[in-house]
Amino acid sequence: ASSLIPGLVALVTFAVFSGALPNGFVNWDDFETIVENQNFRGFSWSHLRWMFTTFHLGHYQPLSWLTFSLDYLLWGQDPFGYHLTNILLHSANAVLFYFVSRRLLALAARSAADLPLRLAAGFAALIFSIHPLRVESVAWATERRDVLSGFFLLLAVLSYLKAVGPEMSRAGWQRWIAVSVTFYVLSLLSKASGMTLPLVLVVLDVYPLRRLKGGLGRWIDAGARRVPR
Repeated sequence: ASSLIPGLVALVTFAVFSGALPNGFVNWDDFETIVENQNFRGFSWSHLRWMFTTFHLGHYQPLSWLTFSLDYLLWGQDPFGYHLTNILLHSANAVLFYFVSRRLLALAARSAADLPLRLAAGFAALIFSIHPLRVESVAWATERRDVLSGFFLLLAVLSYLKAVGPEMSRAGWQRWIAVSVTFYVLSLLSKASGMTLPLVLVVLDVYPLRRLKGGLGRWIDAGARRVPR
């Protein structure tokens, strides 16, 4: 029962964007990124060196290139596979957004019943996933970097929320903070737009985490007490 709402969110998200599956590549970066670009088509040392050093078309996105390389090995130049990967990633993002929303809503409304929180989180996830602003990132093959960086960014936020939970031990705090930082780095290696995450986490510390209650000094001390001397 607990997986019903996020499962429906993923299903609706995939269904809404499934119309992009028969689309071809568009003459707006897709040809320069995928169709005419030989550099990502494989996992040899020369391919990997290019993917991890290039700023092709102005972006540093080695993990996004790795997913394009995997798509090429699976699908060749068939745009169906590239669109499918984008839609699957975005559907996963919708589910992650559900769990982030549920955690934040539970923190904000501490006395609320579980079912209303789940329904509210499901609604929030759907608003996020099928909003028209998502169309470019999902339906345009080149914008793989958006959905991939968002995937790791949401995992970073979830890991941080787990780390700062009141039930977390010192060892658990260290472990989950390390996991969050790892996901954050992976997000930046997919696209640099996630660099604002530390500021977002400070905002969450203010509300709904309420970790700044009592002033900045108490917030710093609360974090320091988790770090072994």
